[in-house]
Amino acid sequence: MLLSRPPKTEKLKSIVERFWSVDDPDAAGNETLLPSGKAQIIFGLSDIPFEIHGSRADPTVARAFQIFQGPASRPRHVGRRTQIALCGVAFTAGGAGTIYSRIDETSDRVIDLSNLWGEDASDLRERLCNLQDNHKRLDLLEAEISKRVSETLDLAQIQNGIELLRNGHSIEDTCKALGCTPFLFRKRFLRSVGFTPKHYLRIERFRLAVSQLEPQSSLADVAADGSFSDQAHMTRDVSEFGRMTPGQMKSIDRPYSGHIPDD
Repeated sequence: MLLSRPPKTEKLKSIVERFWSVDDPDAAGNETLLPSGKAQIIFGLSDIPFEIHGSRADPTVARAFQIFQGPASRPRHVGRRTQIALCGVAFTAGGAGTIYSRIDETSDRVIDLSNLWGEDASDLRERLCNLQDNHKRLDLLEAEISKRVSETLDLAQIQNGIELLRNGHSIEDTCKALGCTPFLFRKRFLRSVGFTPKHYLRIERFRLAVSQLEPQSSLADVAADGSFSDQAHMTRDVSEFGRMTPGQMKSIDRPYSGHIPDD
């Protein structure tokens, strides 16, 4: 069972995309997580540590029960057994930058959260485990994330810039509207989001295409809806970020848009 909700706290609405929990007593096997370009914090609530394969994961992750997933531009292969009981927070683009000052150092990496939070990470996991109600778990997680938010000025500029760039504005016109130089905007964007504006928007467009790749989908229509120059352009991007063609992607039964069963 999946429980997912946006933040209740006003100051977190631009920082956190959603808080979520999963309970799946039959979870087994492996799956591929497609790139999202956004960071997450995840707590395993069972006695099974995380399994991350083929990723820039720190060696300690193999024994971790709480992890920080940096923004991803490549697929991650994970064991599903931890989904017996999980909860976490998915940040908006740049949202994790209000808690950690250098998100670019975590891009395409998975890190034991204890390396960032010290004993607070395992203490919070224990408190989450002791709660039997998932709604209460998400409330506790939200309260803890709220305590760690610091600077948000760059986030407003970054998210306004993303919206302008999505709407077709050039980087020069975007920065003029934001009142900063392209150099400064790119620097802030890279530090807070983990990628350059162009690369992040490519990942975002890829995610939109994947969400529309169903068995009955027309590849030409998906390419047009995603503002790709043509179907071949979409095929190149889906193949780069997803490691499979759009035709292969649409033929796979995916329980969630960004999750692909490996077996």
